[in-house]
Amino acid sequence: MLKLFSLDQENDSKKRIEELRKEIERYNYYYYTKNESIISDFEFDKLLKELEELEKKYPEYKIEKSPTKYVGATDLKESKFTKVVHKKPMLSLSNSYNIEDIIAFTERVEKNLEYKHEKLEYVLELKLDGASISVTYENGELKRAVTRGDGIEGEDVTDNILAIETIPNYLKEKINIEVRGEIVLPLTRFEKLNEERLANGEEIFANPRNAASGTLRQLDSQIVKERGLDAYFYYVVDPLTHGLKTHKESLDYLDKVGIKTTKIAEVIDDLTVMEKRIAFWETEREKLDFETDGLVIKLNNIDLWEEVGYTTKSPRWAIAYKFPAKQVTTKLLGITWQVGRTGKVTPVAELEEVELSGSKVKRASLHNMDEILRKDIRIGDRVFIEKAAEIIPQVVSSVKEVRTGDEKEVVAPTNCPVCNSILEKEEGLVDLKCVNPNCPAIIQGSIEYFVSRDAMNISGFGSKIVERMLQLNYIKDITDIYELSKYKEELMQLDKMGEKSVEKLLASIEKSKERPYSKTLYALGIPFVGKFLANVLAKKSKNIEVLSLMTKEELLEIDGVGEKVAQSVYNFFKNEKSIETIEKLKEYGVNFGKIDDKREEKIVEHGKFSGKTFLFTGKLQKFKREEIKDLIESLGGVNLSSVSKKLNYLIVGEDAGSKLKKAEELESVIILTEDEFIKMTK
Repeated sequence: MLKLFSLDQENDSKKRIEELRKEIERYNYYYYTKNESIISDFEFDKLLKELEELEKKYPEYKIEKSPTKYVGATDLKESKFTKVVHKKPMLSLSNSYNIEDIIAFTERVEKNLEYKHEKLEYVLELKLDGASISVTYENGELKRAVTRGDGIEGEDVTDNILAIETIPNYLKEKINIEVRGEIVLPLTRFEKLNEERLANGEEIFANPRNAASGTLRQLDSQIVKERGLDAYFYYVVDPLTHGLKTHKESLDYLDKVGIKTTKIAEVIDDLTVMEKRIAFWETEREKLDFETDGLVIKLNNIDLWEEVGYTTKSPRWAIAYKFPAKQVTTKLLGITWQVGRTGKVTPVAELEEVELSGSKVKRASLHNMDEILRKDIRIGDRVFIEKAAEIIPQVVSSVKEVRTGDEKEVVAPTNCPVCNSILEKEEGLVDLKCVNPNCPAIIQGSIEYFVSRDAMNISGFGSKIVERMLQLNYIKDITDIYELSKYKEELMQLDKMGEKSVEKLLASIEKSKERPYSKTLYALGIPFVGKFLANVLAKKSKNIEVLSLMTKEELLEIDGVGEKVAQSVYNFFKNEKSIETIEKLKEYGVNFGKIDDKREEKIVEHGKFSGKTFLFTGKLQKFKREEIKDLIESLGGVNLSSVSKKLNYLIVGEDAGSKLKKAEELESVIILTEDEFIKMTK
């Protein structure tokens, strides 16, 4: 009997090992390839730990490609980037969740050294939650940037790294060096991006890490530039060859040559002090503008690293201390289905009010129906919620163990919750969609998009004002905006409006007619056409008539336009409602780039800056970024994204960095202050 029991147990363990591998590989695939987290780090680490223990107990079932041996994505077949083998593997770190793990780590270090030092020093650093990168400089010039990939082989994303302003193209010293760090999306930028995406009816980023990783793997480096990624570096490959003897010294060296670090690196030789500093950073990190999910503890003396050694996946001389995820439980009372500008219908959890990270939370994201089913979330459940990047509450999971049987399964709506139209689901996509162009929610979202800063830039026309105008029947669609002057007296009688506010609003509406053709095109909200592609299409077509008559094949010939965009633009101009909207806007005098239109064609083609290229760097005092770009383009100039021989003028603000240094090395580039640039425009 004992033998049979042992055999059954072994078979069960083999089956569990196979299940765990498949499960972990699936999570790795979503995390590294799809840039999606479908499980918390803590849960993932538990699964990985379970697999490690089973493989150790049953080594005969361990395979070469086990996720316990490799870091990150194990399959780069879907990648559109060139694959590059790392000079040295990009290893991950072992994780710990309590001070006992840290004590055990220091004991293992001493054991591996085979003798005790009186005082071993460790460096305590922040563990950034972003996308790992390895950057190589040759003679001080950035030559290559490669993602982690599977730790052995990554993707060449050099063009995208060059678009990140905080990563220098040239170092302060002409050295050959490979450095590793983390690409992050600042929290302030992340919040702004999600606000923009919500306003546009687009799916929000789940967290800054996913946003950073997804942005880094964009094929268009302009998108990378616009999203405002940042980077911090923490490791020099082969530090001894650079004469660096301690890890702290290597971080100081990075700062010296112009490579950005967090500047947070504490040398500690006492575990009591270590524990206090861990507790300090657990709360202090909330003041930072980038997301951290823990701390990294490294042996300071580099000479001892090789002696302490490595596993196939991690160095033995370093460990990560992971902060506990901030989660609370509450009751899911119901679900509201919300309709965005594009008709996308998303579920929002209605919760019993609970305090989370210092704020009261009553609503949280449920993402989509597939996620609800995958997580088996039911109305009446006790659910875990957390704030993604301390900003957006989301439902993480349900506590099935406390179910009473009264919970109700969530049923996806068949009709739009706003207009009652039948919802559709596109093949291969998870989202439900309202396709009724007259749906009030779609109309409101479209108007909010149309008046936004990056579109028609109508100030004083926020979402609450849009909602009131619709309720009062003053506007029914975007064209009615240009008839609002008829209601001037009525508008002044509304709460919180007043004569000055109304006059300012109407003046801004009138001024919006002069917006460049590219901005007007963007404001129309053509699916998949963002700011960059609107600019590309505007420059290529010159006017809306030419664009509307283009065939799908002609659209595909435009650089940057793919199958999805071409089909979307073609369909848009074959839609009767779209044609009617454009014709009405033309009647009101909105600029659509007519050939005889002095505002667009004449100025742009024969303007003062015609044929000239511009780039700006540093903090500008007299312009916002979009303002200076618009001004350059309105005078016929072209905005570039980086310094090259094609650049004519570099406009320099405060704290200019590597772009200025590179421009100074090119005799053809004229460097201007803001005041000098302003004189050129007159």
